Amino acid sequence: MPSVNLKGMSFEKGLRIFRKKCQRAEIRERCREKEYYEKPNAKRNQTNNYRKRTRELEKRKAADLALRKKMMMRNR
Repeated sequence: MPSVNLKGMSFEKGLRIFRKKCQRAEIRERCREKEYYEKPNAKRNQTNNYRKRTRELEKRKAADLALRKKMMMRNR
């Protein structure tokens, strides 16, 4: 847990520093993740769907790059 020593500084400044430390430690995100229970199967499906999307995006980028190269070769 992040902590801040408030000697010689205002409370508002100490609070800002504390919030920044919590943000860097990703405390808020972890609390939100654990707010609701998610079945292991749902987690697995979510990661698999993410992998599918990224693979499809990579394929589209590769196809687009190949098309651009073809067009450049034709324009020469």
